[in-house]
Amino acid sequence: MNVTLQGWLRAVGATLNAPADIAERVLSERFARPILVQAVIVVAIFNLMLLAIVSLLSPPPIEGAVYVTPFTLTILIAGSMLAMAFAIARAGRMLGGTGDFDGALTAVIWLQAVRLTILVAQLGLMIISPTLAFMLGIGVLIAMFWCTIHFVNIVHGFDSLGKSAITSIIAMIGTIFAVVVMMALLGITPSGDMT
Repeated sequence: MNVTLQGWLRAVGATLNAPADIAERVLSERFARPILVQAVIVVAIFNLMLLAIVSLLSPPPIEGAVYVTPFTLTILIAGSMLAMAFAIARAGRMLGGTGDFDGALTAVIWLQAVRLTILVAQLGLMIISPTLAFMLGIGVLIAMFWCTIHFVNIVHGFDSLGKSAITSIIAMIGTIFAVVVMMALLGITPSGDMT
């Protein structure tokens, strides 16, 4: 795969235009688990950096704000990616899929990297027009869910996008619960205080 900026931007566009084709190409690579774990850490750090930029452009209100250390937030982001991959693997298996954790994690990493790339464009648009940036954000959510369904379909070898959609929804719900548990374990309270 081409790892230049131009090549990556083409890959992002192709992911949005033909998610099933890109999913087949990406998942055929079969990356080793140590490489996948390193990729999770890198994506989590980039995610953290973009969140920091977003908070500078539109600071959250003091009341009800959640303040955590960058290290803790990185752990939370990486943990949520691992939880999502685990949930995709398990939920898909329950519905007759054949995918495994490594394949699901590969899909999660790729889709997160695509989302972060689009978020960079959204940040640029936020400076020009917050309203357009908000509309783009909604479009991105819909597009990424559509891409997720196709990736899950390839991961599990489903013959139905319906099963993929159900798997994705179950995985998202499971991930939310996992994030809540991780926040409790990391000492993040609803008020944002560290216990």
